[in-house]
Amino acid sequence: MRILRRSNRFYTTDRFGQPEIRVYHKKGHKKKMDRFLLKCGCCDQKLEIYYADDGLEIGGVNGAIEDWREILLPLLLIEQRGGKLIDRCKLIRKRK
Repeated sequence: MRILRRSNRFYTTDRFGQPEIRVYHKKGHKKKMDRFLLKCGCCDQKLEIYYADDGLEIGGVNGAIEDWREILLPLLLIEQRGGKLIDRCKLIRKRK
């Protein structure tokens, strides 16, 4: 898995016009799984995402990867057609 690298500066609005989410990654050790820590760009709110080969725990809610995909992809405007992922944002921008 490729780990996203960011500067994680507080209240950076350069790229999207809104404070950028700060992303941190920690390797698992002993009984703890690998995780991503997402922090708000403008305050101290945070969300932990633990992951393994068979599932995800997002904010304390465990689920299979396919279940999370079914829930989150439509929210991100991404459709799954067959084995391909299609970005609906790009399709909407082309129509305008």
